[in-house]
Amino acid sequence: MIMRQADLRQRLLRAAEQEIAACGPAKASLRAIARRVGVSHQATAHHFDDRAGLFTALAVEGFELLLDRTRTAVAGIPADGGRQVTAAGVAYVELADRQPTMFDVMFRPELLHAQDPALCAVRLAHRALLLDLVRAAQATGWARSVPSEELVTIGWATVHGLAVLQRDAQLTVVPTDVDLDPAKLLVVIGQALDALA
Repeated sequence: MIMRQADLRQRLLRAAEQEIAACGPAKASLRAIARRVGVSHQATAHHFDDRAGLFTALAVEGFELLLDRTRTAVAGIPADGGRQVTAAGVAYVELADRQPTMFDVMFRPELLHAQDPALCAVRLAHRALLLDLVRAAQATGWARSVPSEELVTIGWATVHGLAVLQRDAQLTVVPTDVDLDPAKLLVVIGQALDALA
């Protein structure tokens, strides 16, 4: 049976995730990824120019998934009080938790073709969505005194840090009386940002 090219591309992407999870991104080779799929390493060239091309496609897929999950998370939630912003943060942390390999690759520019047009476009689309959510919240009075672009950057940096700490199980190694549920922490972060403004 001949494998369809679209199927092969998807199988290579899934195999890349498995190989990266098994041995880390530095040791994940096209040969090993192809071996997982049961094809020659030359077969990868039909879809990806090189390893960075494969990893870039994985990162693009990750950002597309993040966009979809963020849109789903904020649908039907009012913008007041930064609630959509918090929901977007929860979607971000959940992606890091559920897709740790993909999430790691998304933010490792040394592994990617960082200037790839599809990657740049989807990153910008995600930032634009976050900016829209912040502006909608600010229109209701939330954190009005902080420029929207700055608030997006501060929020993203905070949520990304929380996502990495959660993914790497660092929140559980520090004894504390604080409830470390990321969703609850993100509500507190949103309230703190509003109070600082």
